[in-house]
This record gives sequence, structure tokens and C-alpha cells, in this order.
Amino acid sequence: MLPCLALVPPPAAILSLPADPRPKEPVRLVIDTDNRTLSVYANQKLYRTFPVAVGKSSTPTPLGSWQIAEKAIWGGAFGTRWMRLSIPYGIYGVHGTNNPGSVGHFASHGCVRMRNRDVEQVYAWVEEGTPVDIVGTPPRRAVAEGSRGSEVSDIQRALLATGDYAGPISGVYTSQLTQAVERFQARHGLRVDGVVHRPTYEALGLYPPKRVDPPWLQKASSQPTQDRGHHAPAHGRPVLLARRGPGRSPQLAPTGPSRRAVSEPSG
Repeated sequence: MLPCLALVPPPAAILSLPADPRPKEPVRLVIDTDNRTLSVYANQKLYRTFPVAVGKSSTPTPLGSWQIAEKAIWGGAFGTRWMRLSIPYGIYGVHGTNNPGSVGHFASHGCVRMRNRDVEQVYAWVEEGTPVDIVGTPPRRAVAEGSRGSEVSDIQRALLATGDYAGPISGVYTSQLTQAVERFQARHGLRVDGVVHRPTYEALGLYPPKRVDPPWLQKASSQPTQDRGHHAPAHGRPVLLARRGPGRSPQLAPTGPSRRAVSEPSG
């Protein structure tokens, strides 16, 4: 486990910034990896949007519906606050950073970075169990046995539908999934190697990747929101509140077995 690090008091200028009041209704978070934003919804209405950094193409932030599993006050590279997500195949969280220049970019190892003053505000609004939806264009790395991630979950669901796979939707590429992929590849005249690359993604109907937002978010985004002086969604998605980094198109970068220690966050 990482040691608890001493916190450095923030500058007085940051302390003097006005904070938004705590929402009266229960909140849920939406992290948009395409736009690099974290939006706070209260009673399914947009309350506040913050810029964030998300995972690089080689280490994408896992998409899916999760919850806040743990809250802690940390320091150092993880900033002043830490909120662990309930992702079962690794330690991922929403946290602050000592590198605020990375916010607004694809820069992390899968975690979601925020400016410290922003993460402190969100930290005060959420509880353990708060829902967190991570949405965006699904990653499409080449994956094989030992890989972990939301693209593995997509493959498991697709092969479950074809009848080639009968295991859990775990996001972990097991030997059982390798056998299922090889059966599917053999039936479709593909190279039988147990590795899912573009031809196999295409045969599974998973390439090109398509963004799908949760039904509740599609409904919420179609409703008018009250103007509180913050940016509201454009075309159903939260808008970016920081300078944009380089655009990202779907990548098929290879990824080997996960070597991430279960006791270390992804960063």
C-alpha cells in the first residue's frame, strides 16, 4: 500500500475561491473520456462540470457503470483527495494531482485526475456507493489472455451472444475466453491465435467502436437544464472546460497480461 503522505496546505488564493453549495438531491457522476470531463448530476439534472485527465490510449480508463467504493485523503502524485471506483479488475480512482497541467488530456494510467480544488469539492458531495458512469468511445486495443479492461468485457458480451462463451462478464481475459475466441475465429475463417485484433473485432461487430450512453443519461441530456453560470451539455454531452489535448482516434495498441499490483492505484 502507498504510505499516507503529508498534505501541503493550498495557496491562499485557492482557499478564497467560492465553492458551490452541496446539491440537495443525491448525486451521481458521469465521466466522459471523449471530452475529458466529470459532470455532477443531481436528480438527473446537470449541476456542475469539471475538466479531468483520463487514461492514455495504451492504458484507457475503463468504461462502465461503477460506484464510489472508498474515500480517502492522500497527497503527493494523487493530490489531496482519492475516491476509489468499484472496478473489479484493478485499482482505479478519481483523484487530485500534483501535475495540474495534465488535466484536460489523455495522460493517466487509467485513473481520472482532477485539479485539487475541484476534486475536493466533488469529494464533499459524494458518498461511498455514489453511482459513477464512465462513458466514451470504447477502446479497441489488441488483447489476449491476461489482458484486463472494458474492451475485454465487450468481447465477453459479444461471445456470450454468439454462444461461444459461457463465463462471467469480468473484464479479465481468462483461458476460458481464449478458447471461446479461438472457436469463434475458426468458425469465421480468421487466424486462430486467441488474440483479438481488428479482424476479430470486426467479425464480432465491435469495430468501428460505437459510443453508447446509459439510457438515463440520454433522457437527462434531452431535458433543459437550469443555467447556474456553468457550462451545460452540448448535443447531449458535457463540454470540455479546459484546453484540449491532441485528439484521439481508436487505437489497436497491443497490451499484454496485466502486471499491475493489486495494491497500487493505476495513477
